This record gives sequence, structure tokens and C-alpha cells, in this order.
Amino acid sequence: MPHLPAFKNNSPLAIQLRVALVTVGLFAQTTLALADPNIMPIEVAMRDGVSLETFVYLPKGEGPFPTLVTRTIYGLPITPLGGELFDSRQTLAHLATAEDEDKGDDDDDLDPAEALARGWPLITENGYALVIQNTRGRMGSGGVDRSWLDDRNDGYDLVEWVADQPWSNGRIGIFGDSGLGMTAALAAAAQPPSLDAVFLQAAPADPFGTDMAPAGGGLKAETLLLQGASLAFDVSPAHFEARGIAPDEVPGFVDAIGRYFSALSQGIGDPLSSDVWMAAPLGQSPELERLMPFWSLLTDADVLASYRTELDVRDDITVPTSIVSLWQDSFVRSSIALHEDLVERGVPTELLIVNGSHYEIDDPRIYPEPRMLSWFDHWLKDRPMPDRETVELAVQGTGGEFLRVDGMSDLIASALMVQLTADGGLELSGDGTTAEVAFTSDPTDPVPTLGGRNLLAAAGSLDHSSLLGRPDVAVFQTAPTAADTMIAGAVVAQLTIRTDAPSLDVSARLLDIAPDGTANLILSHLARMADTSAGEVQVSVDLGQIVHQVDRGHRIALLLAGSDFPAWDRNPQTGGDLFTSSEMQPATFAIVTGGGAPSILTIPLLNSN
Repeated sequence: MPHLPAFKNNSPLAIQLRVALVTVGLFAQTTLALADPNIMPIEVAMRDGVSLETFVYLPKGEGPFPTLVTRTIYGLPITPLGGELFDSRQTLAHLATAEDEDKGDDDDDLDPAEALARGWPLITENGYALVIQNTRGRMGSGGVDRSWLDDRNDGYDLVEWVADQPWSNGRIGIFGDSGLGMTAALAAAAQPPSLDAVFLQAAPADPFGTDMAPAGGGLKAETLLLQGASLAFDVSPAHFEARGIAPDEVPGFVDAIGRYFSALSQGIGDPLSSDVWMAAPLGQSPELERLMPFWSLLTDADVLASYRTELDVRDDITVPTSIVSLWQDSFVRSSIALHEDLVERGVPTELLIVNGSHYEIDDPRIYPEPRMLSWFDHWLKDRPMPDRETVELAVQGTGGEFLRVDGMSDLIASALMVQLTADGGLELSGDGTTAEVAFTSDPTDPVPTLGGRNLLAAAGSLDHSSLLGRPDVAVFQTAPTAADTMIAGAVVAQLTIRTDAPSLDVSARLLDIAPDGTANLILSHLARMADTSAGEVQVSVDLGQIVHQVDRGHRIALLLAGSDFPAWDRNPQTGGDLFTSSEMQPATFAIVTGGGAPSILTIPLLNSN
């Protein structure tokens, strides 16, 4: 695999590279000299007359061909996905050797401009035409980038344009991962008549209702700020012009936003010492606000509601869809929700969830087998499907074990409901006495993020032992397990809380505590109560779904806090505007245990059959 596209295009490393590339003008992709007649740069007009920069890669031989389409917000090159390799010469053994030796094959010596013209050779080697389009307002495409709001219509128009081309046989699939997966999902949700199948990987299906800004929750600060900053680097000259930024201002904007992103990425490891992360309100960048007002738009309740509606694709995809995610991916919750919705509506679908976090999905070695081409071979070439289960789930906490079942519902045998107790226990039944476990939450000294489903902050199942003794958290744990225990399904904390704050956040983190004290994260999530004027409130924190093995002798623990920063934005706890207030104050939380409204943790256990 050429090392230029070997990282996901919105990783911090990729963004820093793109800052430099924009500065030297490398991303004027339409100026490339493409001598290969099978590679065609084309301007494709959308329904409103705006032309989008598009590249067509044709296989050798006589057409017409089945066609695979992707629409990119990050430009070329695209990263191979679905566990597939870059081309037929590459092997998994080669990947391991290249990583060990920090070198790859001859393709590593490609000039970057030449690499941009490569597409994804494995696709055309397997008899597919490949179409890559830069989305509206990005790279060499016209129009204004409105952060996915045009991608339903534009995706529809591209699919139907492909169907009318003489080199296409009219059988079309669309694919993408991360941001490209989001554009693919939106195109499929528009239901173009010529679309036959979809492949989505580490991609949000309901980003602002489930993943990054859930109703009754906060804003996923580390994800949204990364996304807003990263989208600024590949915008087209047409976008700059539409935003009123003159050509001689562009280098200054690129430099300022690059410095802002560098401050975000450098401060993420110690956000409490970072001026940019501790700014109140969060997300202050005049240049980013003018060029890509993404963050500020989402802090407007009406705009956020419209984003939730427009970008939720779960009810709208009607063609066969293969979904790949990771347990610690930022978007795994909506990936599972999309799969369950497709099953309910009878749309052919499959789901693979592997271990790891967002940027690990590009490594073919974490897949049980390559997925994407076999999916499209079935739906676009009428070939038999490989013999694999509809749902394949990695078991977190093991060395690579998978559960293979017909559906997510097959996993649940019983829901273990344990009560939080005043002495810090998680027990099947309390003593019935009402008590409280209290702590103080201070948004000026928030409880730090340690792993989880993040993009920019450190992700994954990280050790939380350093947080267990903090005075601003409450920890409840079981006795050591008598046998290996498999958690499989949705974990929910139903809490009764008394507080003197006019609003509060509740961060819930499920931990696997080993005998040596290591406390690895299993799951985490945050719920927000915008109005707690009643003084005592019922709070439900849906931590999401997981398959995780707790080894014999380990404890299951629930850590509760008033913050999880910078994964989530901070609640000022003043009753002021949750997203724009510059004033913050401490507040007391009391977790109610026992009595008539006990706090309960529901843990689903695997069906042993």
C-alpha cells in the first residue's frame, strides 16, 4: 500500500499534511496531467448547475462495467477499506513487513501528484469502473460546502449520471468510510433508482441524533471541533469566494486555522492546561467561524434540530447495505441503529464490528476476511455470497474472538439489574434504606476523558485507575466475578440524582477492574439534564451496546461524574446558555441509593447457547 494514503484522511497527521499541501497548491487536482486514457477527470453538473470535480477510472477491456462510486470530502487519494488491499500485488505479509521496516513497495516512491491519479487499482483490477467525486465546495468542485446538507441531492445526481454513461452497465454501488461513508449513506438515503448496493465503514448514520449531539446530551466536543477544523483545509476557491474571502486572504486563513488545529491537537492530552480547550465558550476561532461556521451552527438549537433530521438516514436506505464498525469508534452507535432498522424493514444487510477505535479500521489485518468486493460481487455481479453470518461481533477483552449470530437480538439471554448501594457496591438487591453518595462537580476542573469512542482524544479501552480516588466522582463496583462473564448488548444506568445545580451532566463509565487495580474502560456516555429545578431528577444514561468479556476474578464498576472532558463539552451548571455561556460554577450531586427510587445499572448477559 502506498504510504501516502495509508492513514485516514481526517486523522490529525493527515490534516497537518494537508495544511502543507494546501499551502503549496498541490490540491489543484484538475491540473494533473493524466496520460492514461482509462482515467478521466470530468466536471459533472448537479441539478442546480453547479459542477463537481469527478474522476473516472475504467478497467481494461470492453465495457460496459458495473461501477463503484465514492464521494470524498478529503480529496484524493482515497484509502482502501473493507479489509481490501490497495492492488493485487499487495499481501498481508507485505503490510507486516512494510510496517516493521518502515517502508513499502515501489509505489512509496510515487510523486504525490502521481499518487493522486492512482484511484484504487484493486477496484478496476476486479472489473469495476471506479468514480470518485470531490464534494460540493471542496478541492476543485464548485459551489459552497454546507457540511453535508447538499449530499443527498448531489449523491443522487452522481449515481444517475453514472447510470447514463456508455461505460456503465447500470449496476451501481456506493461506498465510503468515515466522512466518505457519511456522503455515501446520504446518497443512498436519497434513493436514486439506479443504486443497487451500499458499503459503509466507520460511518455515522445518525450523527447528530445518536453519535455527536444526541437529544438529551451534550456536544461531542473533541469530534465536532476536529471535524470543523479538518473541513476547512480542502475547501475550493469557489467556497472561499462565496464566503467573501479574497484570494490574497486565503494563505492567512489557512495558516490561522492550521495553528488553531495544532493547538487543539497538541492540547488534547492535557486539556486543562490548554487555553484553546479551556476557553469558555469553547470553539472560538474567528477564521474558522467565517470560513466554516460548523461549531457555532450546532450550538443553535433550531439549526441542530434541522441537522438531526436531514442527516439521519436510518429510515431512508432501501438497498442492500453492508456495515462495518469498531467497538470504540465514534459512530458505532448509529451503525448498529442503522443495521437494526434495515433488519426491521426487511432490507438485506450485514454487520461486522471489530475491536479498536476509528483510525484502526484501515488495517486489513483486523478483519476476519475482506468484505467489500464480495458484497458488491454478489449484488452487482450475481455471484454467491461468502458463507458468513449476518452479524459478526468481536469480543472486546479477548485476543480476537468473534461471536457470529443471525442478529443482535440473539445475544441477550437476561438483563442483570443491580442496585447502586451507599457503600459503593453494585448488588442484586439493596437493604431498602434511602441514602446518598454525594460529590461536587466543578466545570472549571472537569474530570478528564480517558479513552472511549473518540476521534481526536485518545480512544479505546484505557485504564481509569487514576480517576477512582478523585473526590469529584462516585464509583460503584461488584464483587469479583466467580466465572468469565460476557456482557452483550445495551448497558443502561437509571439514576436518581439530587442536585443544587439548575442543569447538570452525568457522565457514566463502565469499567473492567482487574485484581491488580487496572480499570479498563468498557463503555462510556453522557446525559444532559437542561432543567433540574425540581431538585431530584431521574436520569437515564444509555451507554450503548458492547460485547465484552469480564474475566473471572475481575470486578464490573460504574464511575459517575459531572463531566467527561474534552470528549464532551462542559455544562456551565449556571442555568445559562449551555453552549455559549462564559460563566461556570460548581454544583453538588447526590446519587440516591435504595428506597422507593433506587439507582439501577442494567447489564445484559450473553445467551450461553
